[in-house]
This record gives sequence, C-alpha cells and structure tokens, in this order.
Amino acid sequence: MWHSVRIKLTIVYLLLILFAMELIGAYFIQSLNRYFVNNYIKTITHEAQLLANVVGLPSASTTGQTMRNLRSVLQPVSEISGATVYVLDKDGIVIGTSGNPYITGQKRVDPEVTGALLGLKTEEIAVNPQNGQRYLYLAVPIRNHSGIRGAVELVAPMNSIYRSISRVIIIFATGTLLALGLTALLAGIIARTITGPITAITRTARALAGGDFNQVVTIYSNDEIGELGTTFNMLTRRLKQSMRSTEQEKRRLQAVMSTMSDGVIAMNGRGDIVLINPAAQKFLNLDSSVIGTHLTKLLPGVFTEESQQLVEVNGRFLAVSIMALYPSIGGLSKVTENLEGEGEETSGRVLVMRDVTEETILEASRKRFVADVSHELRTPLTTIKSYEEALLEGAVEDVVLAKNFLGVMSRETDRMIRLIRDLLQLSRFDSGYEVLRREIVSTDELVNRLAERFALIVYEAELKFFTEILETAWVQVDRDRIDQVLDNIVSNSLKYTPKHGSISVRAELDNSGEKVVFILKDTGVGIPAKELPHIFDRFYRVDKARSRQLGGTGLGLSIAREIIQAHDGEIEVKSEVGKGTTVIITLPKYEGETP
Repeated sequence: MWHSVRIKLTIVYLLLILFAMELIGAYFIQSLNRYFVNNYIKTITHEAQLLANVVGLPSASTTGQTMRNLRSVLQPVSEISGATVYVLDKDGIVIGTSGNPYITGQKRVDPEVTGALLGLKTEEIAVNPQNGQRYLYLAVPIRNHSGIRGAVELVAPMNSIYRSISRVIIIFATGTLLALGLTALLAGIIARTITGPITAITRTARALAGGDFNQVVTIYSNDEIGELGTTFNMLTRRLKQSMRSTEQEKRRLQAVMSTMSDGVIAMNGRGDIVLINPAAQKFLNLDSSVIGTHLTKLLPGVFTEESQQLVEVNGRFLAVSIMALYPSIGGLSKVTENLEGEGEETSGRVLVMRDVTEETILEASRKRFVADVSHELRTPLTTIKSYEEALLEGAVEDVVLAKNFLGVMSRETDRMIRLIRDLLQLSRFDSGYEVLRREIVSTDELVNRLAERFALIVYEAELKFFTEILETAWVQVDRDRIDQVLDNIVSNSLKYTPKHGSISVRAELDNSGEKVVFILKDTGVGIPAKELPHIFDRFYRVDKARSRQLGGTGLGLSIAREIIQAHDGEIEVKSEVGKGTTVIITLPKYEGETP
C-alpha cells in the first residue's frame, strides 16, 4: 500500500489539511477563549464599578436601614450577572451581600479584596476547591472625596462561558472531521486523476516490455500528464516501427544466410560462436545448439586474416577465411556491436568457409592424370628411342636382331596408339562431344555376340565360359559402346583368371522389372577391399607391373563407367581376394515396341 503514489498523495493532502485545521483551530480557540473571558471581565468590572459609585457608606445610627437599602441594590445586579456581590468597609468587613446574609459582619481576606482596599482593581480566575468550578474574583475600591472607604467584590461563576467555548470547540471539531472526510474524498479523486494516466502508462510500458507493441495510452487532458501520454504514444509508435524495421532486416539477413552456399560463422571477441548458418552446420555436421561453443572446438588450426586456409573436416575440404569487424569500419559497426559481449574490448569476427571438395579432388586428379599420362607415354617412347639408337649404331646390320627391335618398337607404338585413343574417348565424354548412336538391342544378342567374340580366346586360355539369359529383355543403347564395355570387363577377367578357371555372363531383370542387369563373374585373383574404391580412377592399376606387361592402359574401367553413365545406367564391382570378381551393370529396360 505504501508503494502506491495515490495513497501517498491522499495521505499528504490529509496531513496538510489536518495541520492547517489544527493550526487554525488552536488560534481560533485561543482567540475565542480570550475574547469571551475578556468580555466577561469587562462586563463584571463595569457592574462592580457602577456599584462602587452608587453605594454610600452608612453611619453607625442607621446601620439596619442602610443594610436593607444595600440588599435592594445588590440583589438585581446579582440576578443579572449571576455573581455574588460583597460590599466591604475599609477594614474588609462585609457590610452587605447579595448572597448569604449571615456572613454580614465577617471579614474577607481574599487577595483581591486586599488589593482593592489599597486602591487597585484586582481580578483573578480561580477554581473553587469545594465544587471544582471556575470563578472570576473581581474587586474594585469605593472612593469618595476623602479617600478609599471600602471595596466592592464580585464572585462570578464562569461555567456558562466555558460551556459556550466547549460547544464552539465541538462544532469546530465536527466541521474539521467533515472537512477531512470531504478532503479525503477530493484528495482520492485528485490523486486518481493524477495517478490514473501514470498507472495506464506504467501498464502500457509493462506490456511493451513483454513484446506487445499495440498498446496506446488514452489521453484525458491537455496538461503535463496529457503531454506525457502523447509523448509515450509517439514513443510506442516509433519503437514499433523500429522493431518492425529490425525484424525485417533480421528476416532479410536470415534469408541471405540460409540461402548462402558458403558457410558463415560469427564469433564474439572471445571466439565464442554467436551465429552459424545452415551451410556451415551442414559442412561441420552440427546443429544450432553449437551457439556459445568456442571455435577451436569445431575447427582445427589457427586462422589468420592474411590468408585463406584449406581444412579437411568430416571428409570435406573447406577453404576458410576470417575477417575481423572493427567499430571504425562504417557499416560493419552495427554487426560488431551485436557480436561483442558486454564489457568486451575486442571486436567480433566472421569466418567464411567454402566447400572446395570437388575442386580439390579434381585438382588432385588432374595432377595425377598429368603425371600418369606423362609416365605412360614416357615408357614406350623411351623404349622406342633406345631401340632406335641401337639400330642407328649398327644393330640394323643384324637382320634377326633388327627384326626383334622393330617388333618391340611396333608393340610400343601400338600401346601409345591405344593409350591416346582411350584418352581421346575420355576427353570426348568429359566435354560432352561423345555422341551415342542408340538402337534397340536384346540381351540375347549382346550376350551371344560377346560369347562369339571370346570363344577362341577363352579356349586358348584354357578357361570355361558360361552365358545365361534368365529372361529376354530389350535395351536402347549404342551397341558398339556396350560391346566395348563388356569386352573390356571380360578382357580383364581373362588377364587375371588362372587356367582352368571360369568366366560367366548372366542377363536378367531386377526385382522391379524396370531395369536390365548384366552380371559378369570370374574366379580370378580378386581385388583387395582397400583397392575397390579406386578401380574406376584413371590410370589406376591394382597390379601395375602385370598390367603393363599385359598391355593395359589403366583407362578401361574409367571408359566403361563413362559409357554406362551416359546410358543412364550404373556399374558396380564386388570382389574378394582369391575368390574372384563380380561386375554388375544395370541399364534401363526399353518399354517401347520391339523389332
């Protein structure tokens, strides 16, 4: 309750009014009391003086008559003023009274009487110990031409005066209470008028703090409080506009950050992450819970602003660059403020990462390709050059030796021709210039022609060759290119399958019935598991020495994959060392009319 401004204002108003009423009441009562008492004293003094002037002292011979005359004079005065009147001689002996006649002849020793006999008018308000009432004791001297001859004393009760004063006090107190009640009501209304708008503004401010920017303060007046409400409404509108603009900018920034292909990580001055976009989360295999984590826990290495660094994370190659945001860099200052924590002295930083995995792999492949091509060409050229020099130095004179040398040179030349032919074919596939001449061919025709081409070779190699067509199907392919793929795979099987082994070719439909599957299996030496991911790489050989001895270029499987992929198919190799190799080729089944 004591924290309410309305209660405080009401109490202050009441205390002010009460203080003012008490001050005025005290002054009024004092003045009223003084007025009544002084007025009463003046009246009694006037009566006493009048009696002193009209009363004469008797001689000894006329005492009885004189006493009767005094009583007739004193009695009316006593009845009018309510006071008891005493007439005393110069010795203070009562010679007449309006009260009890039996005290006549007795001496009064009141201080007021003594003062009056000395020629002074004396008065005093005192409490009668017998009844506890206040009385006014007033005595005036009786003078004649020869001096002071006695005194007149009036003893007047003052109960009526104090009763009147008490009634006035009661009336004043009642008025004061009524005034306080009315003041409390008015103070409450005034306080409500003053604090009502303030309460409304406080309620609105609390709603604004809670995020509700649709609040408006009602204006009831044009005074300072009304102006405060108007200003507050203006502030609310501007704050709403500012928040709307900020929210729009935030959405724009989020849209940009979300659609960026580059990863962005924002850090504060301590290196803690305060912002990370979806691309960076994908690169690093993280989620938004990483906010607040230090960068060094996510990325290895120390990054500098001078250069871009290549980092490998989760099998990806990331090109990482970092930029510091300084408050003095114009438009970046706002971003810096958001990236800095309270009390930090250093600015935040933004780290940008780009996935260069494909570029890195392609670059490495290019370098390896150039090195392999150079090596593959250098070997036959060196051989040809050596034999050529030998012939020029005289070996040509020996006909048998010259023929052997020319045979070697011919074989090396054929090897270079095959290598260049394969390279040109791969180049045409890479550049998109290779044109496929598609025709509708049955699986029976492809498999049977393959068996015919290798029948004699398999026989001479003392191998078994099996073909199986589970279900005749049709494919729309470039016949020569598919024959090239099948020939290449069977040729590899012949090279690496020992005598008395077997090679089988099976054609069937997959489970969905929408694709044709060729399965070529041999019982050769097999391929180690660690070599399988690389067998389609260009110039890659599992057994390099034996491949060159058998005339391989290391490009056969690469060309086979390019041809199959150009037909929207897939090629897969499964192998186990010592048990053989299985090549699975999948091609789309032709669903149109067959020849």
